Amino acid sequence: MANEYPKVAVCQALGVPRSSLYYRSQRETASELKRAISDVCAEFPCYGYRRVTAELGRRAWHVNRKRVARWMAKLGLQAKKVVRKRRTTNSQHPFPRYPNLVEGRHVFQPDEVWVADITYYLNKLKM
Repeated sequence: MANEYPKVAVCQALGVPRSSLYYRSQRETASELKRAISDVCAEFPCYGYRRVTAELGRRAWHVNRKRVARWMAKLGLQAKKVVRKRRTTNSQHPFPRYPNLVEGRHVFQPDEVWVADITYYLNKLKM
């Protein structure tokens, strides 16, 4: 009917919005999506839901990140946590080490002891 009559008139007669003529749902089945998520997680075991969503997008899957997170939780495909220890202090430096003058001291009122550490800054200047 849409070819013979104006689309506006047909939609009004049927009581549907005009946008429904143009919209084509491309909703993937849950089993296909689960298989695609499982494939990505098997290939990249350290990926979380954000990276898995991005990888699915590169593989032509248009899916919301919240949906990916929900399916990953249901399937038990949480990312393996990689714990990296960050070294913030270089203890093997050749510079002198000064004693801690505050250690063992009891502080009873505000502004009795002030402490600062500029070791990192000084090491950067000398290097």
